[in-house]
Amino acid sequence: MRISGSELCRKRAKVLFVHFEEMYRCYNRPEYVDPDPVSVVRAYCELPDREVAAVISSCLAYGRAAQIVKSVRAVLGPMGDSPARFIRDSSQGEILNLCEGFRHRFTDSRDLYDLLISIRGALRLYGSIETVFSSGLKEGPNGVMAGLSSLSLVLRAASGDRKNSLLPDIVLGSACKRYHLFLKWMVRNDGIDPGGWTCIAPAELMIPLDTHMHRICLELGLIRRKAADMGAVIEATESFRLIAPEDPTRYDFTLTRFGIRPDLKVSDLIEQCSGGNV
Repeated sequence: MRISGSELCRKRAKVLFVHFEEMYRCYNRPEYVDPDPVSVVRAYCELPDREVAAVISSCLAYGRAAQIVKSVRAVLGPMGDSPARFIRDSSQGEILNLCEGFRHRFTDSRDLYDLLISIRGALRLYGSIETVFSSGLKEGPNGVMAGLSSLSLVLRAASGDRKNSLLPDIVLGSACKRYHLFLKWMVRNDGIDPGGWTCIAPAELMIPLDTHMHRICLELGLIRRKAADMGAVIEATESFRLIAPEDPTRYDFTLTRFGIRPDLKVSDLIEQCSGGNV
């Protein structure tokens, strides 16, 4: 029987917690990072550089994982050791040269240029990406989404009304997987997520839901909603909060290894959880 987060009994949550914790210990380790764009983000020790790397990496995080990493490195490589300093101090012409000829699936050089120019504006005006996000934070259940709305407006500034493939529009009700993935990287700190932000706690994060994670949640009975939209994000997050109240995105990396890595299949995941009558 498939049940939603609001119906997930505490006994069932405890059973899933045991299975998820076992998998977390096995797979939430650096040797399982590749191929994943967080591997690029983890390489930056300074918080401003990690912020910029995380924005670019998360915005490009659609499609095959290996191609995502390749595209991210093609953007960040020419920026040297400090992407934040490069973008903040570069002229429009220098950024335009970096973007020339870039292509990642639906994303072209114009989309990338607009994103980098918007990041430059954010760094010059606010000083950091965290300040942009925290300036929009509100108390209550929609606080994180308010912060993301502020961040989205700033990152979309150079694009104006033009649709940019790198930047989902929050008001349209999409799952905004890339924004939530960015937040997870910047807020959580464990063997995979590098963290660094202090403006919100891990308990406030929401599930980065794409079609892959949506399928996993359906298979595990964590959601009922058939569309991978914001409603499904809320439903999935409610379920994971019953399992790990202080860290609902704790198992995101672990679970998404199944189906991304050739040696781990979603059927293996379901089998490992079968002891919980999933």
